[in-house]
Amino acid sequence: MSISPSRAAARVSDTVAGPLAAGVFGTLSAVRRRRIFHPYGRAFDATVDLVGLADLAPSVLASAGRHRAIVRLSRGAGLPEPLPDFLGVAIRLLDVGDRPGAHQDLLLVSSGVAPVLRHTLVPMTDFGRAHYSSVLPEQAGGTTVVLGLRPVWSGEPGPGARLDDVADAMTAARLTFELEVATPGGEWRDAGRVEVGAPRAEPESESLRFNPFNDAGGVEPVGALNGLRRRAYAASQAVRPTPLAEPTGAGMG
Repeated sequence: MSISPSRAAARVSDTVAGPLAAGVFGTLSAVRRRRIFHPYGRAFDATVDLVGLADLAPSVLASAGRHRAIVRLSRGAGLPEPLPDFLGVAIRLLDVGDRPGAHQDLLLVSSGVAPVLRHTLVPMTDFGRAHYSSVLPEQAGGTTVVLGLRPVWSGEPGPGARLDDVADAMTAARLTFELEVATPGGEWRDAGRVEVGAPRAEPESESLRFNPFNDAGGVEPVGALNGLRRRAYAASQAVRPTPLAEPTGAGMG
């Protein structure tokens, strides 16, 4: 079976430069005793309603349906509010794929919207006015895509520069997010809606360990830069304090 060029590039990057990335990120995480990036955030129970994009089969994005999820909002560099920062939204689709307990993690950060700018990190102050993307390419059903997220307000947008403000807006259903997909140079397409519910307790929230290589739903990071991420994530998470039991969907509506 042939290997796509993007997957081949990821394998070479992982083999050649991966050990260096692992050493750097492992050391920094050990010193900080937290995530290197997105160290502080808030996590919530959520639901994700996918519209079903048949051309992305056999990934989870190809089938319409509702998924239980966990969403975490965070500030990338951990700068104090309300200074500009790289704002992050991490989404975990729970129990997807062929086995229970297998998840699909989708990691997005504030970015531009246009084809070139969607691969660029953009510091923002307001979670409710930022556009988010995966920045690096993903592969879904054999198609190379970029994932996106667009805030949608019910009524006039409220303050969203502080995590507490945007958390209140989300749990009151005044703020939802549209999940989007685009080819690297194509137009964005709506892929689903993300609705946030009850917040998770802080200890459980901090125990979450999102990883773009949790890809049970068939949405898989590809390309050389993503090859570096695999070992960097593993090394960073290995030296952090032992987490609580991995949060699950128990108790979610």
